Amino acid sequence: MSRYQMKQRKIWTNFIIFNFCLLIIGGCVYFYQKSTTIISLLNEKIEQQDQTIKQQHHAQTALIDANHSLQSQLEEALQTKITLEDENLSKEDQLVALTEQNQQLNTNIQNLSQQLDELTKLNEQYVAERPLSVVELEMKYRQLLTEANTKVSELEIAKNTVQKERDEIQDYYEQLNQHFYVKDDLKVKLVETRTSNQHYWIAEVISSDAIPLKGAMASDTYNGKRETISSMANRLGAILAINASGFYAKTNTPMGTVVRNGKLVNIDKSYTGEILSLKSDGNLAFTTVNSEEEFKNLDIKQTFTFGPILVRDYQATELNDKSRHPRTAIGQLDDNRYVLVVVEGRMEGADGMTLAELQQLFLQLGCKTAYNLDGGGSTTLYFQGKVINTPSDGSERSVVDMIYF
Repeated sequence: MSRYQMKQRKIWTNFIIFNFCLLIIGGCVYFYQKSTTIISLLNEKIEQQDQTIKQQHHAQTALIDANHSLQSQLEEALQTKITLEDENLSKEDQLVALTEQNQQLNTNIQNLSQQLDELTKLNEQYVAERPLSVVELEMKYRQLLTEANTKVSELEIAKNTVQKERDEIQDYYEQLNQHFYVKDDLKVKLVETRTSNQHYWIAEVISSDAIPLKGAMASDTYNGKRETISSMANRLGAILAINASGFYAKTNTPMGTVVRNGKLVNIDKSYTGEILSLKSDGNLAFTTVNSEEEFKNLDIKQTFTFGPILVRDYQATELNDKSRHPRTAIGQLDDNRYVLVVVEGRMEGADGMTLAELQQLFLQLGCKTAYNLDGGGSTTLYFQGKVINTPSDGSERSVVDMIYF
C-alpha cells in the first residue's frame, strides 16, 4: 500500500471516530434533557401532593380548634352545674337536663377526636408513601382524596348535631346569666326576693386579688361632678356595681374623708363619725381619718361614707331610725367574700326596709361586717350591662361614686 493510500485510510478512520463521538455526545445530551424533564414533572407532582397535605393539615387544625372551643364550653357548663348545686331543690331538674346535654356534647367531642385521629393517620400514611412512582402516587392520592371527602362529610353532619345542642345550652346560659357570673377571678350569685310589700336583691360576691372590691369617682375626679352608675360601670368595664357614698347637695362632693386606690383625695373634718374602709387584704373595717398624718399610719385602699354601721364583729349595732326607704348596703362574710343588698321602695309593692330589717338580713346571712350606704333615689344595682332595680325617682340618679367589681 502506498503512502498516499495509508494517509487516506487514516483520514477516514479519524472521521468515523469523530462522528461516532458526536453521536455518543448527542445521545447523552438527549437523554440528559429527557431525564431533566421527567424529574421536573416528578417535582411538580410532589409539590402538588405537598400542597394537598398542607390543605388537609389546615382542615385538621380548624377542626381541632373547634374541638377545643367545644371543650371550653363544656368546662363552663360543668362549672355552672357546680354552682347550681348550692341552690334550692327546684334547680335539680334543670341540672339533670344540663348534665344530659353535657354528656351528649362530650360524646360528640370524643367522636370528633377519633375522626381527627383517623384523618391524621391517613395523612401520615400518605406522606410515608411519597417515594412511590408517579403513577402509584396519583392512584394513592385519588384514593386518599375520596376517603378524606367522606370523612369531611361525616364531620359536617356531626358538626351540625353539635351546633344544635350548643344552641340549646347557650339558651340555658342566657337564662343563668341573669343570676350568675362565674369566672376564675370573680363569681357573682344574684338572688331576687319579692313579697307582698318588699322587693330586693342580694348579691353574693367572691372575688380574687386580681379583681378586688373597687371604688370609683364620677368622671374619675373629685371636683363636684356627678354621674350615673350605669355610665361609670360601662366606662370602667364593671360586672357588678352599686351606688356608695352620700354627698353634699351644694357641692356634689362625697361625705367624709375620701381615699381612692390607696391615695388620700380629701379630708372632711365636718364628718366625725366612722366611715367604711377597705384594707389592702380585702377586709372591710370602720375607721376615722381626720388628718394626713393619721392616714399615713392606716392601711386603707378605699373609703365610702353614709352610715349607720349595721353589723360590727358579727354583732348588731344599736339603731334608732324606723323609717322605710329604698336601701343600698354592703357586708362581708369572710376573705374576698362580700354581700350586696339593694332594696326598692317608695312604689307599689315595694315599701322599702327599715334599718333594723336590713340589719337582720345581714345577720341571717352570717356577715361579720355590714354598712348602710346612700339610699333613696340614689339606690342603684348594675349587673352585666344593665340596671337591675327600678330607681324610686323613675330613672337613674347621678351620684358621686360607686362600689364595683
